[in-house]
Amino acid sequence: MKHSPSSAAVPYRDICLDRIREIYPDLQPRNDWDILQLVSTPLRKGTQEEIYAWLDQTYAKANETCPGVSERTTCLLNTRMELTGKKPRSGDKLVYIRPIPDCDYSIRLFPGASDAAEYCMDFVETATGKAVNSPFEFELWNIPNPETPWLSMPMTGKLRSIERAHGIKQEDILPGEEKFVLRDGQTCMLTRPDKRPVWFTVPIRLQPNAQAMEAMDKIEFPRFAAE
Repeated sequence: MKHSPSSAAVPYRDICLDRIREIYPDLQPRNDWDILQLVSTPLRKGTQEEIYAWLDQTYAKANETCPGVSERTTCLLNTRMELTGKKPRSGDKLVYIRPIPDCDYSIRLFPGASDAAEYCMDFVETATGKAVNSPFEFELWNIPNPETPWLSMPMTGKLRSIERAHGIKQEDILPGEEKFVLRDGQTCMLTRPDKRPVWFTVPIRLQPNAQAMEAMDKIEFPRFAAE
């Protein structure tokens, strides 16, 4: 998560509540302490009464050790942040889906933190739009843009998902939760055994500092020259 003053930032509380609705669909947080604990500790099993009792115990212990924990919890949840990695919902903007040739799956790009120019990628079923974890054997590479390779350093690098980069085994990733963090304007190549590689360039969002360009006039030339 990124601290950010941008217009895309939302209170951390909203981010936490969205997550709680996913992992505890039948549980209603009673206060800010409940909200923070439910998203910052491993998933708790048990009845609602048992989970509430555990939350009460953790609060009593924390408040005894460090009085004023409620105020600090509320202050943290009021912090405005942008979130990188949260899967998009139906109707979200700046989400792009493109089918992969000779395949039942598509690449989906969706926004991450705009202040860090982060865009996310995952795989979805083309027919249903359902997110899936690595559905076939592949490698994802960062490459210079093939259309203008002379403008980039001649370097490539293999990319891993957030989960694999944090040491989570492939089989332990929750279904449909795997994603890759890319950058606005980054060019990537997807390779598969016995298939032609495919490449794509991540869309670029207008950054706040780009508004300074409004003081200049732009002269347009063709993007590609051809006789």
